[in-house]
Amino acid sequence: MKQELRIRNKKIRTKSIIRNSLFIIRKSDGFTLIELLVVILVIFSVGVLIVSVLFSALRGTNKTNTIDTVRRNGNSAITQMSRMIRYAQSFNGVSTSTDPSVYITDCTVPAPTPTPTPTQYSNVNITSFDGGQTIFSCPPSASTIASISATTSVSLIDTSSVDVSNCYFTCSQDSIISPPNIGINFTLTQKNTSNFFENKASASFQTSVSVRNY
Repeated sequence: MKQELRIRNKKIRTKSIIRNSLFIIRKSDGFTLIELLVVILVIFSVGVLIVSVLFSALRGTNKTNTIDTVRRNGNSAITQMSRMIRYAQSFNGVSTSTDPSVYITDCTVPAPTPTPTPTQYSNVNITSFDGGQTIFSCPPSASTIASISATTSVSLIDTSSVDVSNCYFTCSQDSIISPPNIGINFTLTQKNTSNFFENKASASFQTSVSVRNY
């Protein structure tokens, strides 16, 4: 009787071990469809997040480069003109686009009330420190800012990278014996046919400089 009981218990334990082993085998055999879908969804979400971060970083870099191009051109042009006007041997006048050959040397303005809007000129004529004549010009028909001497005409901006608009000079004097104060104003826009935001940039530049040797 005892021997039969031991045999029966042994059979029960053996069946239990076999049942547990089969359960483990079934569990380690593979993933269910739901588990696979969850894993795929997680991988896809992480991939989309990584691509979005990289794309945003690339757009930010492109925008920075675009703004830098506009600022570099504008700062270079305004620095060159300011320095040459400030240290010019003489001021030969300003002229408008309608009559560019007639230069005005008297920039005094009457003082009515209210103060009139400053006249916008297209050209500034100076005698450079080396004795040569230089004309800074904003031609209305050309998208450039030019430095014109007796022999050459040089663009002060990279016309392949930027366009110029609203370019003009102003001139004012407190009295006929005081040095002229020349205002320089222009706007640069990145030259790009792309409609993407990161490839567009525009900046306005303005300053005023007095002619020291007057």
